[in-house]
Amino acid sequence: MMQPRIQILFLLILVLPQFLWAQGGRNQDISVDCVVCHASFHDNPMGPGSLLPDVDIPVQIQGQPAHIAREQMCYTCHDGTIMDSRETFGSSNHRAGMDIKHARVQGLPLDQNGDIYCGTCHSPHSLKPIRKGGFAPFLREQITDSRLCVQCHGAQSKTHQNHPIHVKVEDPDDEVRRLMGESDQVECLTCHPIHSDRSTQLVEENDRTPLCATCHSNQFQIELTDHDLASSPGDDLCSACHRTHEGYGDLMWATKLSNKDEPDAYCLDCHSSKAQGGAKDFAHEGHPYRGIRLQKAVPDLGIRAGEELRCVSCHDPHQWEFGKKHRVTAANEEGTEYTSFLKLPDDAQGQLCVACHAGQSSMFASDHSVAREGFQQYFRETGGFRGQCSVCHSTHEPGFQIRHEGSDAVTGLCLECHNEEHYPTAVVHNSHPVGIPYNSRSGLSGFDSNGETLLACNTCHDPHHWGEETNSSRTADLNGNDRNSFLTIPNWPQPDLCLDCHPEQETLLTTDHDQSDIDRSACTFCHAPHNAATEYGILARWGEAQGESFNEKHCFSCHQEGAIAAGKQVKAYEHPREYGTLATPSRGLGEWLKFPLFTDDGPSMTVGHIDCFTCHDPHTWSHRTDLQKPGEVNAEGNDLTSFLRNPSHLTLCTDCHGPNTLWKYNYYHVPNKRKRY
Repeated sequence: MMQPRIQILFLLILVLPQFLWAQGGRNQDISVDCVVCHASFHDNPMGPGSLLPDVDIPVQIQGQPAHIAREQMCYTCHDGTIMDSRETFGSSNHRAGMDIKHARVQGLPLDQNGDIYCGTCHSPHSLKPIRKGGFAPFLREQITDSRLCVQCHGAQSKTHQNHPIHVKVEDPDDEVRRLMGESDQVECLTCHPIHSDRSTQLVEENDRTPLCATCHSNQFQIELTDHDLASSPGDDLCSACHRTHEGYGDLMWATKLSNKDEPDAYCLDCHSSKAQGGAKDFAHEGHPYRGIRLQKAVPDLGIRAGEELRCVSCHDPHQWEFGKKHRVTAANEEGTEYTSFLKLPDDAQGQLCVACHAGQSSMFASDHSVAREGFQQYFRETGGFRGQCSVCHSTHEPGFQIRHEGSDAVTGLCLECHNEEHYPTAVVHNSHPVGIPYNSRSGLSGFDSNGETLLACNTCHDPHHWGEETNSSRTADLNGNDRNSFLTIPNWPQPDLCLDCHPEQETLLTTDHDQSDIDRSACTFCHAPHNAATEYGILARWGEAQGESFNEKHCFSCHQEGAIAAGKQVKAYEHPREYGTLATPSRGLGEWLKFPLFTDDGPSMTVGHIDCFTCHDPHTWSHRTDLQKPGEVNAEGNDLTSFLRNPSHLTLCTDCHGPNTLWKYNYYHVPNKRKRY
């Protein structure tokens, strides 16, 4: 009696030609195909049995007994008799009897031992693939969309924990496309072969680099940077941070996030004092980002409108240098304006910052451009170059807008550069006072101290906006005037900035002391907000003028031969300085400004000397409101005008001069009459 195996082979030899012919044309009787495996369909059956197992064999589909071929049925053809599939049978993936505890088989048959086998995934009744070069035939479910895989691996297909599937890869090369599903989508089979001794494509030991790089080639520029955390040879650059399956959060994070509700937990878990990135402990007290949502999209940074500002808004953790340098020069290389995992560089054009703050780009043509010689000199002396924005701003350090410690940090920052005499715009002496209360009609900002706003550099200056350009050179230092100089309010042709806090001085306008010209306003003709000749009054004009006090020298710089006020020269003016005079507050006779006295150091509230400013207020033509404007050009003054502070009877002249006071007061500047009376 023939052995069963020989009977089967003999049967195959008899029916194989008809079987092959039937595969090409389906007009033959279907029993010719079926009889290859199902003996009971043959015209001359060899008994009531067949190669199908009995129904009491526990092969089940959806909990019901099923007529499913034994695995031995597959071996009768795939052992080399018709097709040699023994290499597939012997692979480590999806072989008979393998441990499937990590998977949950749903709707697919198992063998009599409850294990997967050929018939779990394959059925000889399934159609061959239509797509050229498609995946294995005779599958119970479609494979190109991972449907068959998730039948068993559904618990591993949650896209919030695992590498996503059904996502399109843009323009994959031919090698990558071979592993893709339809429409170049990533599927389970892109990374995992069904039958192979490898569990994952292209992976040697623990190194997933070749596989990941097929789609994520741009992410491998972290080699040797501080984000290269590969622990040993054979490990890859990805595994320290990402797990393909069962990861934490959207990025398939390799470790459990300490705070899953923190959107930047991926970064903060490492950049903390006790973690791996402790050397760069994140204490973000600089650029605001908590709860900040961008109203407009920023395409250069890949930010969509309405997105919340996060670490990855500015940083690309996979790219150390904007120029895409693959290697750093040394371990723990300190970052620069081009590196530090920045998406765009903070270079001389401030590309990173301007991507969001486009309104500040006008400063690149101003005297705050790092291309100017003043900045270049500063860099040469301090060592090292800073980007256009980072020269003043520090994104991660306290204060963001400043890097200077102290109460008035804005002013402190300005003085980092404007503090040496050899710098073109140094602020070294006698400047407008800062750190004092002020009243601004337009609400100019300043420095907040204990609930009070004090005057600071940024009260008058906006460091990002130069104003009207006067020089097209990008490197030469600019000379500012009232039309530019980073002023918050224009100060030309009218001195609007000065009058914003000093409106009482508006009475100067249209008088003979209004000497505004093409570069100077009425105020800056006499006053210098920086580097003035005097501290009191920040007086600008001096020269070789005569006079005992700084006020007299200031006045005579104009009221002398050959000067702008040569027509109003003062021939007699010296009040004797042998004796001091008590100021009005010391006598209880009124306010100091009604009759101010001065010493060599400035105004005095107690005892001082009489000089020009004692009797004259250079800002006000008359103390009477109805006479404050001259009415005509070069109007002749009298004892009610002439920039006099008070009528003669409100002075203290009578203390010393008695009955002759009126005469001496009226003829103070007339030499002959002054001696006579």
